[in-house]
Amino acid sequence: MRRGEGPGEIAASNGIFLSGDTLLWVHDTGQWTVIGVDPAGVEVRRFIKPVMSYSYIWNGTFDWQGRYWKETSQAVGERNFPPPMGLSHLTDRYYYKSYDLLSEAVDSVYIGEFSGRSYAYSTPEIVWGYMNIRFEAWDRTIVHLAGGFWHTNTAEYRIARTNEDGDTLVVIEAGLPVQPVTAADRAAYVEEYLEFRPELRREAEEVAALLPDVKPILEDMFLDDEGRLWVQRVTPGDAPAFYDLFSEDGDYQGSVRLGFEAAGPLWVQHGAIYTWVTDEMGVGYVVRAPLS
Repeated sequence: MRRGEGPGEIAASNGIFLSGDTLLWVHDTGQWTVIGVDPAGVEVRRFIKPVMSYSYIWNGTFDWQGRYWKETSQAVGERNFPPPMGLSHLTDRYYYKSYDLLSEAVDSVYIGEFSGRSYAYSTPEIVWGYMNIRFEAWDRTIVHLAGGFWHTNTAEYRIARTNEDGDTLVVIEAGLPVQPVTAADRAAYVEEYLEFRPELRREAEEVAALLPDVKPILEDMFLDDEGRLWVQRVTPGDAPAFYDLFSEDGDYQGSVRLGFEAAGPLWVQHGAIYTWVTDEMGVGYVVRAPLS
């Protein structure tokens, strides 16, 4: 494939997705399309995205029923731009929209209404910017390849599988101890900001006081090519990533601790983990780590 807007050409891309072993989907942000190519790079399919949105890295997915899924959201209430300075509470309604590759039908599933906090600031040099409220838990939903969804909130080890009607089918729970946000954590937050933006002391101290009382337990989750659920626990900054592995029905199948620091997300296929790492010179390398 080459750069362009014609058949077999890509205007701009921010992600690829391997479906099985023979079809590579390319997300073309320049044409708002998803393009499927074979191992030789020949285009075999394309369709217009059902969700006209942009993200830094493409996170659409395909299920085993031949449907493409992409998350989208709708703000509840008015959003001012620039935002009001200081703390704001924001609420969004989340949906997953699907495109059926066979029938070309577009559908949507309502996931829920979720709220979060943001903190905006301004300086004489910066019109406005956001300060991260560290240790905030967040809601995470991913598409189950066999149909339906997995849901969690990173504040607790509780993951629920639902069907597309919202009925709960499976619940995974574990009683892991919570880690408190300490005074030292709050002080470190302030010092990290002051290192680069010393004029933001008042704002950094205000945000430090807003940090949650406890830290999240979960980092993220994803599915491998067999539909197994990988649940990533939060680990200390210098500790390797740690994952619990569950069958598509929620049965525990073991845990995996990486022996290296991944520089990006994991991809698991045919019994091996694929990702990339960087060396001390910043050079990237693809890693293949067999699971057995």
